[in-house]
Amino acid sequence: MTPRLITIPISHYCEKARWALDRAGIRYAEERHLQAIHVWKARSAGGGRTVPVLVTESAILRDSSAILEWADWRTAPTDRLYPDAVAAEVRDLEDWLDEGLGPDGRLWMYQRTLPVVDTMAPYNLAGTPAWEHHAFRVAGRALDPIIRRYLGVDEAAAGRALAAIDRTFDAIAERLSDGRPFLTGERFTAADLTFAALSAPVIVPERYGSPLPPLAVLPEEMTREVRRLRAHPAGAFAMRMYTQERPPAPFAARTAPT
Repeated sequence: MTPRLITIPISHYCEKARWALDRAGIRYAEERHLQAIHVWKARSAGGGRTVPVLVTESAILRDSSAILEWADWRTAPTDRLYPDAVAAEVRDLEDWLDEGLGPDGRLWMYQRTLPVVDTMAPYNLAGTPAWEHHAFRVAGRALDPIIRRYLGVDEAAAGRALAAIDRTFDAIAERLSDGRPFLTGERFTAADLTFAALSAPVIVPERYGSPLPPLAVLPEEMTREVRRLRAHPAGAFAMRMYTQERPPAPFAARTAPT
């Protein structure tokens, strides 16, 4: 059975899972869905209200960290994301980023892009079924209040989120300031993958696992902050992880037929 990965195309938590599966060379069928519709699809697959959900022959994995662990057991020991010597440190960093940077980056990104939801349509809808494209054309503007209510998105919250992102970037830069190439030392781990993937909403990397908009089409205020955070030592590190460690994987090959 080919594993099924239920996602929202632009979700950075889904990117985290895609990256791990691609890195492990695991073939999977990605089933992409629009925000709000993803809840129905995730539950239908045996998950909860969130994605990613990975459905395998023997298990249903309901979050990105569980998917990383599953993929890691199918990876050569020399390439493991949780090397024994630093596994506890890696998991602590992953949890910290999942609970902080992940929600903060998502909230800030939505506050900046919901006003231009029509411009974002090709990226929100990349690889989703044709009927979801039609639903978006008919009711796409309804996503704004749904997402704002569900995630608590407003200008004040976005300001707090950006301040928290800055603190996280400063903490990552401090960790790297001794010259180490990766967050826990000499090897790429789940901590590095998680930081890079969850930074995506604020650095908009080119080698993302789903199409992202060029900076030229984003609101000016968002573009200004993206450029600033790309130039930050932690942002530059995340961009380097995408360049050096993100396996190229053809979008069409990963996306299930619709």
